[in-house]
Amino acid sequence: MRTRYRVALVAAAYLACNSPWLQAQGRTEQDIVELIVRESPQAKAIRAIAESVTAEQGARSTFPNPAVSYVREGAGLTQFFQMEQALPAFGLRDALEKAGVAARESADAERDVRLWQLRIDAQVALARWQAATERLEAARSVERLVEQLIGVLATREREGEGSRFDRVRSQQELVDAKQIVSSAEVERLAARGAILAMLPPDTPLPDTIARTFVGANLDPTETLVQKAATSRAELRALDSSARRFTLEAEASKRAVGPAATVNGGVKRAGDHDAARTGGVVGVSVTLPLFNRAARDVTRWDAERARVDFDRAVVEAAIRAEITTAAAILSLRRQVATMARDALTSADELVTMADVAYREGEAGILQLLDAYRTKGRAQERAAAAALELRLGEIALERAVGVTLWP
Repeated sequence: MRTRYRVALVAAAYLACNSPWLQAQGRTEQDIVELIVRESPQAKAIRAIAESVTAEQGARSTFPNPAVSYVREGAGLTQFFQMEQALPAFGLRDALEKAGVAARESADAERDVRLWQLRIDAQVALARWQAATERLEAARSVERLVEQLIGVLATREREGEGSRFDRVRSQQELVDAKQIVSSAEVERLAARGAILAMLPPDTPLPDTIARTFVGANLDPTETLVQKAATSRAELRALDSSARRFTLEAEASKRAVGPAATVNGGVKRAGDHDAARTGGVVGVSVTLPLFNRAARDVTRWDAERARVDFDRAVVEAAIRAEITTAAAILSLRRQVATMARDALTSADELVTMADVAYREGEAGILQLLDAYRTKGRAQERAAAAALELRLGEIALERAVGVTLWP
């Protein structure tokens, strides 16, 4: 019996530890983001694009297939059995392979750009969900305060010590509080739906995720710009594209160079009443007389020039984006600090208003106003925390690398 009990206990513990619900409850914000970037349908579609480019570039350097022909001529028996093989121009396959490597590197960098944007979108969605959860809890806390007050007032009214006006006025305040709670619930459900749309199908999501305030010092702007120069995948994609277009121009030149086609086989011909068989060997070479790839080279050179201009634009945009995001983040940190301080004073205000109302020094309107003030303070704190998190995400988006854990 003891053995069976131990086996059942171990099995139950294993199932509990591997329960999807418990695993979901244990997930952090970083776990959810990594899951979206690694296994979501959007991430798989992004990686498939890069894989298709790799396959496409690999097909360009494939050696051409041989051709087999049979020819029969009349006016006497003449038959040809030949095999023909086209040989690429000298150095063409090597040039195409180098261009393909650059194209694959560019595709990989573009994949990283899209995956980084997907990560940013996931972080923004989680931040909005967390903020909506905080707003909902703030609205519910005010609702609970008003409900408790109504319960006390109803008891006093039954005992002949309370005011009907106070109870009716509090009930009207409760209706407003419930409406705010309903709106907050709708907002939270919408934010949760946005996250579920990013996750793999049938992935459980925890009810809440704790928000962490970073509060770390920012690096100087120039340091962040230098960091972005090595981490932004857009710059790597442009560099790879520029190298690819240079190699494509070289491949275009080689594609119109002298290319040989070798054929060989057997010829069988009639000689009076007998038939003779002999070998056939031939070589044909294309001559670059009319098409020397001037237009193709011009097109690839134009593409290279466009990439150079795009890189200058992106570099200027990155610097401006980092400078602006760092300044905004500093301001939002100050606002978030003030909002948290105001929330503390709002709690004190509710305590003082409650004491003053019980002692008859304040009316119901002053007490309800204190409740509303606390609700607004909680709303401001949640909004400031959201803006702070969005500011952190915006700066990470500009730099192209995670700045905080």
